[in-house]
Amino acid sequence: MGASRHAQDPHPRHGYVPKLILAGRLTGTVDGRPVVIDADDSGLTLSVAGFGSAWRLRSFAASFLPALRVLQRGGVAVRFNVAGLVSLNVLPAPGPLVRLLVPGLAQLT
Repeated sequence: MGASRHAQDPHPRHGYVPKLILAGRLTGTVDGRPVVIDADDSGLTLSVAGFGSAWRLRSFAASFLPALRVLQRGGVAVRFNVAGLVSLNVLPAPGPLVRLLVPGLAQLT
């Protein structure tokens, strides 16, 4: 098995990475506030119910940086949605408003 088995694979596209698409929804809480993560072919969307929840998440920005760096290297787009009213792009590069409100995310550029 192992590498020698893969070298003998008769499939003509052997060695190519298949196209993977994220899809699904994860619902939970951060600091007791509801958060929804939606994944589809356009990327990830982190949604919170209100502006108070969004403001509170600012204090957790540093803990999100390692995961955001991995997503950035993978070319996954990430958006932040507040109450279905405001949607901000976080990745591939944080917009000016995001960098202003959450200065720690400026490290992603």
